[in-house]
Amino acid sequence: MLSLEAKVGAFVVTGLVLLAAAIFLLGEYHLEKRYTIYATFHDVANLNKNAPVKLSGVEVGQVADIVLIDSQAKVVMAIRQGVNIYKDAEFAIGSTGIIGSKYLTIEQGHSDAGIISPHSTVIGRDPVSIEKALATALNSLQNLMGEFSREGPRGSVTGNLQETVANLRELTANMNDLIESTKPGLARAMDRADQITAKLDQLLAKSNEMMTGLSSDKGAVGALLHDEKLKEDVKQTVASVKEAAGAAKDVLGRITQFRVYWNYDWRYEHAVRSSRADIGLKIVPREGRYYYIGGSNLANISDQPSGRGTDYAQKNRVDGLLGFVRGPFDLGVGVLRSGGGARLTVTPFHKHPLGNRLSVVAQAYDLGIMARIHRIFGMGARVEDLQEVKRYQTWANITFEDQDVAYLFGMVSFGAAGTKGRSKK
Repeated sequence: MLSLEAKVGAFVVTGLVLLAAAIFLLGEYHLEKRYTIYATFHDVANLNKNAPVKLSGVEVGQVADIVLIDSQAKVVMAIRQGVNIYKDAEFAIGSTGIIGSKYLTIEQGHSDAGIISPHSTVIGRDPVSIEKALATALNSLQNLMGEFSREGPRGSVTGNLQETVANLRELTANMNDLIESTKPGLARAMDRADQITAKLDQLLAKSNEMMTGLSSDKGAVGALLHDEKLKEDVKQTVASVKEAAGAAKDVLGRITQFRVYWNYDWRYEHAVRSSRADIGLKIVPREGRYYYIGGSNLANISDQPSGRGTDYAQKNRVDGLLGFVRGPFDLGVGVLRSGGGARLTVTPFHKHPLGNRLSVVAQAYDLGIMARIHRIFGMGARVEDLQEVKRYQTWANITFEDQDVAYLFGMVSFGAAGTKGRSKK
């Protein structure tokens, strides 16, 4: 049985041991040997004392202290003895997330450069400030919005876009009126086409029955076909009827095959503070092929730019292209601004649901990039005449499908096919 004095002594010894352990742990004391390296930064981005130091992602020490010397932050690192850091290593401030805790990271160099000796001073790589980056981005956005609202020789960009949309609406309304006025005649033509198709189907059915009877050599017709010449003539006639029926069905299918798009490009040239517009019609008779016809640099021929610079663009030009689409590539060849040329549009991420909105356009000596904000509206930038006088422009595009005009083209194609068939008789 322990005496009272022994119990008190054991209690005091235990308390002293626990106190020493707490002081050792909370005071960041280390039994392992460490050496010191200094790194200077212009900005340590809220790096704290006792933050970990990581080499290739592995913790090899701690930040012992951070002091300010001549407007620069000097970071004192305590590196575990035995860890060699090469002289061409890079020191930077890392983070566990966008708003996570900071640490000092070391990207190891090459052994040929030699080992950094203790108490050496290195220059760290300053971190990118998220606040500064956001401020710069917001400032750029404000400048862009200011460009839209700033008055130019023909008004502001917003006003011009509103006026353009109003003109397009009026144009669409006029086309709708034209379709409404021609719809009764088109409906009668479609009914007539359905009747012709039904009669062709009946004729094909009867021809099949007749061919079955001819092959059996029964009845009066079979007897007549003992004459080999007459039999061959009848077979050729039936084959001609089948070919004509197939051609008629193919022509009727073209009515719903056409797709037509209106395209409007508005470009603002900053050097001369002037804008110009292109408008055209894209006709797609089948997948992978299209025709484009329109006008470019539309303006009064006497228009002169105001402000600074010289406008080298030729006004009121004509575009006419034959286009081919294969995967991410869209190639159009023909006439560009009343001269021979070609246009290539590349959509590098065309299979991605968002990446297909970004495309690069090159035509003649022009180059541009377009991002579609909406399926009918896109914005971008372009530079014209790379070979001689470079002209930088802000670019807006409106593209929308017009099913009424497509229906009208389909009927014209059907009528043309019918006229061709009648001319052969």
